[in-house]
Amino acid sequence: MSLYIEWLNKIKAKATAEWLTESQRKAYDQILTKWANQQFICLCGPAGCGKTFVAHILAREHDYVYSQEISEVANGSNNVLVDGEEYTRLMRDAAMLKGLKRVIVVTRKPPQDRMPKAEIVLTERDVRQFQHNLTTYGILGSFHKDPQTTDLNQIIRAECIAREEGNVAQ
Repeated sequence: MSLYIEWLNKIKAKATAEWLTESQRKAYDQILTKWANQQFICLCGPAGCGKTFVAHILAREHDYVYSQEISEVANGSNNVLVDGEEYTRLMRDAAMLKGLKRVIVVTRKPPQDRMPKAEIVLTERDVRQFQHNLTTYGILGSFHKDPQTTDLNQIIRAECIAREEGNVAQ
């Protein structure tokens, strides 16, 4: 197993809402409070900002059903996260037919439809917090390189390369 996959698995196993960066926390809180009564919400942001990470925390800590396709979700589910399926108006129809109470669509680009959007845009402060989490919770002892990006996946990949880990593909 590559070092990259090993680190991702450790992050998934150990992470809680306490790990969220300031920008991730803002989107997370909007979903749970500001838009608590909205049927459809978009969780969006660029690659590597932690959308799927936030989705997994919501699933683990707030009983959301995590799925990559709305067709795979059980009828009558209350809180659903759909990560990977492109939003279309047909998704709303499918949710209605399945009796889904609340759907959060995880995507890079927000859909054209009018719906609340919880957007994650990382800052340098978020990156420092991310690094702090990885060292504090025993994923990495230290960083060999200063991050040159706000893409958290790229930061982990660069660290693997700095440690001469050849296989950093997903």
